[in-house]
Amino acid sequence: MDERQNQILFALREITEEVSAQSSLEKAVEVLVSRIRKAIGSDCCSLYICDNLREKYRLVATDGLSKNAVGKVTLNFKEGLVGVVGSSRKLLDLADAPSHPNFKYMPDIGEDAYHSFLGVPVMDQGQLLGVLVIQSKEQRQFGFAEESFMVTLSAQIGSIIARSESEKKESNVTRYRGTSGTGDLAVAQAFVWRPDISFDEVKILHTEEPLLQQELFQQAIFQLQIEMDRAALNMRENDHGTAAFGYISSYGKLLDDENFMTEVDELICSQGLHATSAVKQVIEGRMNAAKLHGDDDLCADLKDFGQVLISRLIHASRGFDLKDKVILVTENLPAVLVAEMPREKIAGFVVSGSSISSHAAILARDLNIPAVMGVDIDLNAVDGHMMIVDGKRSEVLLDPPQSVVDEFLELLNQSQEQSNMFDAERKLDAQTLDGKRISVQLNAGLNSSDDADVSEETDGIGLYRSEIAFMLTKSFPPEDLQYAWYCALLEKFKNDPVCIRTLDIGSDKGLPYLPINEINPALGWRGIRVSLDEPHIMHTQLRALVRAHAKYKNLEIMIPMVSSLDEVEKVKNDLALVCAEVQNELNTPFTPPRFGMMIEVPSVIYMIDEYASLVDFFSIGSNDLMQYLLAVDRSNPKVGRFYDFFHPSVVRCLKYLVDKSRELNKPLSICGELAGMPLGALMLLSLGYDRLSMNYSEIAKVKFIIRRVSAKELLSLCDKAIKLSHADKIHALYENYAKEHGLGEIIALDKAKDNALSAEYSNN
Repeated sequence: MDERQNQILFALREITEEVSAQSSLEKAVEVLVSRIRKAIGSDCCSLYICDNLREKYRLVATDGLSKNAVGKVTLNFKEGLVGVVGSSRKLLDLADAPSHPNFKYMPDIGEDAYHSFLGVPVMDQGQLLGVLVIQSKEQRQFGFAEESFMVTLSAQIGSIIARSESEKKESNVTRYRGTSGTGDLAVAQAFVWRPDISFDEVKILHTEEPLLQQELFQQAIFQLQIEMDRAALNMRENDHGTAAFGYISSYGKLLDDENFMTEVDELICSQGLHATSAVKQVIEGRMNAAKLHGDDDLCADLKDFGQVLISRLIHASRGFDLKDKVILVTENLPAVLVAEMPREKIAGFVVSGSSISSHAAILARDLNIPAVMGVDIDLNAVDGHMMIVDGKRSEVLLDPPQSVVDEFLELLNQSQEQSNMFDAERKLDAQTLDGKRISVQLNAGLNSSDDADVSEETDGIGLYRSEIAFMLTKSFPPEDLQYAWYCALLEKFKNDPVCIRTLDIGSDKGLPYLPINEINPALGWRGIRVSLDEPHIMHTQLRALVRAHAKYKNLEIMIPMVSSLDEVEKVKNDLALVCAEVQNELNTPFTPPRFGMMIEVPSVIYMIDEYASLVDFFSIGSNDLMQYLLAVDRSNPKVGRFYDFFHPSVVRCLKYLVDKSRELNKPLSICGELAGMPLGALMLLSLGYDRLSMNYSEIAKVKFIIRRVSAKELLSLCDKAIKLSHADKIHALYENYAKEHGLGEIIALDKAKDNALSAEYSNN
């Protein structure tokens, strides 16, 4: 890469960030044209936007033409060089623009001095939105680097224009998008929580009674310790999950930190500070140290703890007198707040702060509460207002029309009625009408392992996400701690197999103590690649797993994100060495745990025979496999519509894999999102899958569906499905079957919930 390309690449990153940060379309386009002109070294940069009503291009921003022309100058859709670019939807790079037959001379805006012309169409999801142009006095073609630069930035501004237009259409309601979300839907009034005095507002004050302040500090510490112990116990007794428990218990480390206690006491006694002031100074010192090490999560936890302790010093904990369910809106989500609020009164969470959004998301997901994190919302303006929270789309709708509220309340009522119906059969076997037994297993890692009944409702754990526990620690967990985790899980499911996936980080899952920043994380350093590059991490985890297996004998180990035989061979060899180590230490022989791998990377499919000789079983990660098969990032709103489980290629791929696994005599399960979808489960059954693993919230529903269909009838659908060439026809095939077997209301409700917030509200 030459120096010019390097310069342009650097400028591209800067411009993209700066444009995206602007609060309005007007500001964004002004910044865009100015920065492009400087970066490329051209004499002029201009942006024209389509006015479809008048069938014209309108000049909306320029750096180089007359500023008076902005908003006034227009070109017909087929007029001038801009019209050529727009009509063809292709870039146009000319060294001598005036010689082009479509050149339109516009002296009034100062264009007569320019010769070179480069125009690129501005598009979004296939729709033409405008034309971006650079011009130069010098007669020259701009070249590949400039062309690529302009194409990339045109896509950026296209996204901004489209978003702006969408917001205009929905101007009768206020809609917010967060950075992340979890759960389903929630409808309720907003309840804004703030501390009576924030950590940042605490002033440095001195006292003439240091002994009294010291006593107050000790009492607050003691009281908070009691509250945290009670909260942790309450979480356990009420079947809240390990994530919530871990988050609550994290305060304990700080409460038991003798150095922290000593530092606060010394500031009170030696400098005569108020207890609140001393706490603030000590916490700030530790936060500064955390910042130096780049530990943002620790910094956020310290501030959260400081806030809670200061609140206790000022007054006792206040309770919550709530008559109805609310959506809790807060800047962050302190663990103590969750402990204090009655769970049955929380319909959803909206968190405006982003510093601990990962922790908050884990907590909300663990408690099965719809939530949206990182929402740029004014807390002063929403208290008591009606809200709709959509955790799936990470969206919040504020003050929707009553008709919309009624629609969502009805959807939630229907959902609850169906849940009650499913729950009545939760503990029954998943057996089809014609007697075929289907193994329904659990995807775990958050809340499910603490539920007393879960082992009776499932056929074991098909996927335990071990990385979730890693996310709740401040450093890599030692072997004995991991051993305790795995033993607790194996004990809970001692009569069933438990498949634990080795550490799977990277992409959208990170650890605060192992940051991974990549341009394309989905194709980056993730899954088994990380474990193999960090052998001490893998060795520690394998030892903890094998020790737990030696005790309970029901463990299966599965490795994620496999893309080569070398990876499987290396882990298998390491596992054998660890088993020998543990057997020698215990002086007790045991059968090694079953060893398997996930099928997520398409390249594995073409070498499945070779992989089969190395493993005991396969498990399909349908989310990642589909992402790579279709080249679609489903979280990207521009291409999310192309992410379709019923795509013919996906269906045929899944059919090939199940047939091949039978041929190779290797058990095959599927543990992605598809298995927990009503129509997805029907499709999988028809293709021949008999081992499905899913989130706890989907188990009862899928078992209910299985008990009302015929395996033989579904197999006959398979012959039809794999011959179809369009996703909508395959989808309709299974939907019609579901309706014929009395499952239409379940399918309809799922579809209604999925589509509800995508509806156009401007007519309401």
